[in-house]
Amino acid sequence: MLICAPFLSVEAHHSRAGFEIDETVRLTGTVTNVRWRSPHVFWGIDTVNADGESENWTIEGHSIPGLLGNGWEQDSVKVGDHVVVVVNPNRNPDRHFGLLDYFQHDDGRVFYSFRAPEGIEIMGRNDDQGVTPSTDFSGTWTRVSVGTPEENLRRALIGSGFSGPTGLQLTPVGEAQVARFNTNDDPFLNCEPLPLPRIITWPYAIRWTRNDDQLLIEKELAQQLRTVYFDQEKPPVNYVPDELGYSTGRLLDDGTLEIETSNFSQTGWGIVNGLDSSDQKNIVEEYRLSEDGLFLSYLYTLTDPVYLTESVVTEGRYRKIIDHEFTNVPCDVETSRQHLEFE
Repeated sequence: MLICAPFLSVEAHHSRAGFEIDETVRLTGTVTNVRWRSPHVFWGIDTVNADGESENWTIEGHSIPGLLGNGWEQDSVKVGDHVVVVVNPNRNPDRHFGLLDYFQHDDGRVFYSFRAPEGIEIMGRNDDQGVTPSTDFSGTWTRVSVGTPEENLRRALIGSGFSGPTGLQLTPVGEAQVARFNTNDDPFLNCEPLPLPRIITWPYAIRWTRNDDQLLIEKELAQQLRTVYFDQEKPPVNYVPDELGYSTGRLLDDGTLEIETSNFSQTGWGIVNGLDSSDQKNIVEEYRLSEDGLFLSYLYTLTDPVYLTESVVTEGRYRKIIDHEFTNVPCDVETSRQHLEFE
């Protein structure tokens, strides 16, 4: 049995290797365009460089849920605003494309992209006050990141890996695909639905609603509803395999919730970023509530004989957060692929 870490995802849906993550550029100008869409928000900025020449910059920011969680509203930075903007610039100085650190208005208001304003506590969806403990796995949860705040911020800025998955025991079919890995082949760039297990570790909030016969699982921004059945071991005759498969659940004597999922469709990048999955994929998940009902640990085992010669086990933890209305702006293909025009 192989314990493997490549499944731990990061904030970005694409690699940000094109940005100078350790350098920033300060621009002053006027907002000309706001693309408040999913999966990431973009702005256009008209500015003047040191030589007195006009430039138009494209600025990439966090997702809508990420910005809202850091204190934004949709009109926090709008067309016509005069702003200072600090960005991580593109490695090619001729490409006026930056990754947003923060906007600052003339009145001093500051809006950070991937972190809350320094010295200011954001009271909202990530606040622990008012969180009700769970007794039956129900509730709104967020993934617990591993590492220091500085390490997590850097992972969020860098984005997903761009050298292909490592540490997996692959069949010849799997080896061949990994050998031709290209981060721009990610199906999510075309707004295709996130598969299981990728959706488990996607960083946005997840809502579990439990009843006697079913567990309903919703993921913010994913536009998908996963159903776990407690009373139907086999799918109905009209079942059509998809990227989430057919899931059945049972509660073990020690309180562990076990979910087994099979009957998947063949799915692009359905095992991990860069590795597809077949209709023979099988996933067994185990979930355990903490004694205080505020944390939910998970461990899942994935097998797929078409791509893997050994099972892969991945574990992590969710933290319960205050319930909030999910932001479910549909993925926009043009926005999802906008960064590609600067490569």
